[in-house]
Amino acid sequence: MGLIVARRAIASAALLASALMAACDHRSTNSSSETFTVYEDAPTLKLLDLGPPGNSPGDIYHFFAPLHSSPGGPVTGEVFGSKTLIKMATDANPNLETRATVLFFTFANHEDQIVALGALDYPSTAGEFDAGQPAVRAILGGTGKYMGARGQLASTRNADGSYTQVFTLLK
Repeated sequence: MGLIVARRAIASAALLASALMAACDHRSTNSSSETFTVYEDAPTLKLLDLGPPGNSPGDIYHFFAPLHSSPGGPVTGEVFGSKTLIKMATDANPNLETRATVLFFTFANHEDQIVALGALDYPSTAGEFDAGQPAVRAILGGTGKYMGARGQLASTRNADGSYTQVFTLLK
């Protein structure tokens, strides 16, 4: 039973990675963009350890956190997501593994949403990447006022565990 779950998780990660590659193939010739920033509280992380105990392909961190339009301001939305281990640490890079991360940013009672996806290196001993280093992911689309959204998301983890999320949407 565990092998079936692990295979399904690996297949899901492969599907997410192929969606990212397809999305990255479309290059924009339009230089007009809109940038906005949201501030995320430190997320609540929950590990789903599939396969053998410890790090193995298919292990998934699920997470969620409130969003604010200014640091410490009123809650304006939520972020939900998952990080799936898709490449184990190697002899050349023994402290880094690659995870496919999908993020769902929701605003206006879930009517306005933005979906972002990317494969990034993470420390093999932690659920989150190091503070102060921005991680860039592709914006795959959105709903409501973000319908048709495309561009990129730069996520920076702050020293206190919160995140600064900078969206750059192409017009």
